[in-house]
Amino acid sequence: MRFRVVIKRVKAGGEPRFDAFDVEADPSESVLDVVERISLEKDRTLAFEHACHHGVCGACGMVINGVERLACITRIGEVAKGGVVVLEPLRGFKVISDLAVDKSRMFGKYKLVTPSTLEIVDGGLQEVQLEKLYDCIECGICYSACPIANTFPEYLGPSLLALISKSGDGKVPAVVDSRAGVWACHAAFECSVRCPVGFKPGESIMRLRRRLLKGELRVEG
Repeated sequence: MRFRVVIKRVKAGGEPRFDAFDVEADPSESVLDVVERISLEKDRTLAFEHACHHGVCGACGMVINGVERLACITRIGEVAKGGVVVLEPLRGFKVISDLAVDKSRMFGKYKLVTPSTLEIVDGGLQEVQLEKLYDCIECGICYSACPIANTFPEYLGPSLLALISKSGDGKVPAVVDSRAGVWACHAAFECSVRCPVGFKPGESIMRLRRRLLKGELRVEG
């Protein structure tokens, strides 16, 4: 089947533009597979991120026909409208090039995540303990989908607040109980709807609010 893939291109110093590529693809192919083929066969300058191809690493988040999705687990035939698929970088992040964005805005706030929100996992043959975040794959889709994170740069953001809600030590940084924290959320729940792994940040933020109102959490700092 023939698809037209329209990609928003942003290069350093240039104005954004949309490039269209006509490709043959099986409707069951992933959007990421098609993007990779475009990169290999039609335009080697196309920039995008990818890694695991299995919906685990969170690298290939992008806006596909107006909706945030992981390109590796999105079938092109299910999202094309009239045979057309429009790809754009995630919203709310600085664009590095084309579909690749700088997520340091999100990761820069992760220093607020205390060790108790991390899971110690077996390092296997290396016989070392590794740390990973509970469930969240850090794809940035919740930030892109959140109307507040897109318009209020100081907002801590859905994934970080959700991670803090997992903390079992009964205390939170003062910024969590501030305008930049849980009280900025407008309960749109777009973060939960779009989260590809069902992390449900919106529900976690509401839980944090309830615990703060009940005095169940100690605010520090």
